[in-house]
Amino acid sequence: MDAILAEYKRASGNSMSTTLEPQQALALVPGMVAAEFRIQAMSGGLTNRVYKLSSDDATFILRLNANHTDAFGLDRFSELDILGHASAAGLAPEIVHADVDNGILMLRYIDGRVWTSDDLAISKNLESLADLLRSVHALPLSGKNFDAVGVASGYLNNLSSEQDLHEIGARCKAIIECMAPAEHRCCCHNDVVAANVIESSGLMLLDWEYASDNDPLFDLASVISYHMLGKVAADTLLNAYAGGIKAEIRERLAVQIRLYGAVHWLWLASRQVLSANPIQLRQLAALQKTLGQGVATSCCAAHGA
Repeated sequence: MDAILAEYKRASGNSMSTTLEPQQALALVPGMVAAEFRIQAMSGGLTNRVYKLSSDDATFILRLNANHTDAFGLDRFSELDILGHASAAGLAPEIVHADVDNGILMLRYIDGRVWTSDDLAISKNLESLADLLRSVHALPLSGKNFDAVGVASGYLNNLSSEQDLHEIGARCKAIIECMAPAEHRCCCHNDVVAANVIESSGLMLLDWEYASDNDPLFDLASVISYHMLGKVAADTLLNAYAGGIKAEIRERLAVQIRLYGAVHWLWLASRQVLSANPIQLRQLAALQKTLGQGVATSCCAAHGA
């Protein structure tokens, strides 16, 4: 792992290629021969293209940059640093090869079942997820703090061509600016949704590209807000994580849910500008309602007053 990190850091630069095809990427990975693999495209997105590589001896996941990788301000080196610790702790897939200049990340394939939102309706699963998050939060600090205002500014820049979205986005950014910085930070995944949880011999998290040091309750807020969990499910998760629910921790979670909602709206709006989708429009409208009528800009509204 140290050798991979050293090579990744040596190669890291500002330009990231998005033109490589899987065969070309494999030609850059020592010891890999493209002709030996069956290559299957998997669901990716605006920031990544993902492939399953299968041979007679091994199976890997190959992640390549996509056309809009740079638009989301990802720090691939920080991701690799955190992913390395998570992998060593059995919380994430094993890193096989990484090359930031060429936008390549190869991981050991995990043979397991990826969760869906239905899994979050089961109390025992929520308790297992809480255990997983406590393990994630026990990982070493990365030294990279989650900069919610910086993230919001970057996403807002993506909305400059769409006046209506930009106006609402500016209100979301105002909500975020009114939030006090996290007092308690630990290593966080920052994108805990069902599709990023895989169940094999235990639970692991996938897709660590947004990971950083953050308030640990942001990870709980992400799964609660993204999946719009009801009070019973949210309380089950919080109680399993914290070993009880006190007023102070409930209040902290409420703040993190509002923070996540504002960041999530800006992220979704960025996706909508770059790749319009009617489903995203409906999600944006629903999320806007949860943030408050008109997405109020006052600090009082930001703190739920």
